[in-house]
Amino acid sequence: MKKKILAVVVASAAFMGLFASQPVQKQYVQAAKNTKTAKKTTKKTTKKAKAKQISVTYTLKDTTKAKNKQTVAKKTFKVKKGTSVFTVLKKAWKVNYTKSSYGVFITKIKGLGNEKKKLYWTYTVDGKMAKVAADKQKLTKNKSKVVFTLKQYVQAAKNTKTAKKTTKKAKAKQISVTYTLKDTTKAKNKQTLAKKTFKVKKGTSVFTVLKKAWKVNYTKSSKYGVFITKIKGLGDEKKKLYWTYTVDGKMAEVAVDKQKLTKNKSKVVFTLKQY
Repeated sequence: MKKKILAVVVASAAFMGLFASQPVQKQYVQAAKNTKTAKKTTKKTTKKAKAKQISVTYTLKDTTKAKNKQTVAKKTFKVKKGTSVFTVLKKAWKVNYTKSSYGVFITKIKGLGNEKKKLYWTYTVDGKMAKVAADKQKLTKNKSKVVFTLKQYVQAAKNTKTAKKTTKKAKAKQISVTYTLKDTTKAKNKQTLAKKTFKVKKGTSVFTVLKKAWKVNYTKSSKYGVFITKIKGLGDEKKKLYWTYTVDGKMAEVAVDKQKLTKNKSKVVFTLKQY
């Protein structure tokens, strides 16, 4: 009898042990599944992170030096898509700058730049002159090339000296200029808003003629010149609607009051864009 009871107890214990081990086994199986899922998620996240990263190359050039010595420095970075040009620039080199409602104005990079000597920095992205401040320009393409160029703007001073030496006849010489207003927020066939042609004195500023053509709202800085806010009532800083301009197809590098008209039949185009 005792042997039978002992056999029953042993069998019961074995059965209970088997029953109790099942949840533990399930836990191990679930843990293994979670580990696999975590690994897959990590791989996907890593792939996405890598996919969002782009390669950008920054170059510094100094045009005041000899042509074979103009490239000052060059660096390549892996950055998150959508990073601003300015953010990467600060990682690359020491940058001095001022900031306004229009964005960052770079005064020095690696100690180079001098407002008194009219040494200013401009920049291009993939060969195209930037139309906004460096902190507002986003990097979106892989293998983009950003070039910051130091230039000395002495043309205005040269023009003044030349003008003093010219004869009265040369001063009196007039040229023809055509001004066009475009609004890129409209449909392509409706972008040209207005067009006017003028006879002006050679050396007249772009701004002087613009004011004759249409009503202009602007702000003025003693250092950098005139900044156009509205033409014919169009333009809105809150909506990031800004005016840019070209002279004979080339993007201007100075303010409108500093850009002189010197060629006959020049074409000046003011374009309203949303940034």
